[in-house]
Amino acid sequence: MNAPSLPNAWFLLRTFLLGLFAASSFSLASCDDDDDDATPPTPSQNIVQVAQGNASFSTLVAAVTKADLATTLSGTGPFTVFAPTNDAFAKLAAPFNNAANISAITDPAQISQLRGILLYHVLTTNVKAADIANGSSSVATARPATSVGGATINDNTLYLTKNGTGVFLNGSTRVVTADVAASNGTIHAIDNVLMPPSQTIAAIVAASASRTTAPEFTLLLQALQRPAAAAILTAAGTQSANVTVFAPTDAAFRALLGPAPLSSVSDANLTAILSRHVIGTGRVFSSDLTAGTVATLGGNITVAAAGNGFTVRGGTGTAANIASANILATNGVIHVIDQVLVP
Repeated sequence: MNAPSLPNAWFLLRTFLLGLFAASSFSLASCDDDDDDATPPTPSQNIVQVAQGNASFSTLVAAVTKADLATTLSGTGPFTVFAPTNDAFAKLAAPFNNAANISAITDPAQISQLRGILLYHVLTTNVKAADIANGSSSVATARPATSVGGATINDNTLYLTKNGTGVFLNGSTRVVTADVAASNGTIHAIDNVLMPPSQTIAAIVAASASRTTAPEFTLLLQALQRPAAAAILTAAGTQSANVTVFAPTDAAFRALLGPAPLSSVSDANLTAILSRHVIGTGRVFSSDLTAGTVATLGGNITVAAAGNGFTVRGGTGTAANIASANILATNGVIHVIDQVLVP
């Protein structure tokens, strides 16, 4: 038999060497797989150090420093921090809108306000995205609840929604980067600064109606102040309530009434209409809504998908668009709608 030519010999040698390399690679890969089963090493940096190393959190770092929370959040913990990005802070009015303005604050009242806002972003447990329950849930934050006249106001609770599109806080704020690990907890980057509520639903409606510039909800307030609506007004003003209100604008009431005054609506009809705008079983944020029926105090309303949002419809009449969603109150949440929900 003739000896193989030089090219054929080279081919055989190369094949042999490749086989050895593949075998060694498999052996190395097998060792790596064993390592993957081990517990991941604990990060060496705490929450403050991780934030300091991320340029997207420079405003947050300035706020934590100004509010004298750096030592706390560098401690043992564990903590979970829902961390607003610089872009999230930029949506706020001065002086809370950037690192330079925050660092320049000297007013003790503003520093105290900033501290309360930041504590509203902190949990005193380590919560990863996988730990958040599907659907809606709530959790108390590190912000101390306010007490007025011996009564505790619910201004320290976060409301979470986990669905197929992500994790949301208080309906409108989205977790944009989850599970940034630190030695003393976890950071979740979010796209808005979370503002703790300070007023009841009734107080929000009254304040809006009394504005000197562009007042709103004047007709809704008139309707709620009718004696026939006393029970609904009480629910909207009670601190211990937990309700969702679809609040029609003045233009929505005028579209329903035409030239007639609100007083032309009978007490029975007014109560039926207003009851159709209140969900009495808890806070339902826009992130909780799905197409279908929802029970209100006055019967079911129909929710339908519309683009990136939803419409709501009473028994009859035109479907209402949600013009502004997730206005958080101490006793519930408001969605502003552009049509009155008619039974």
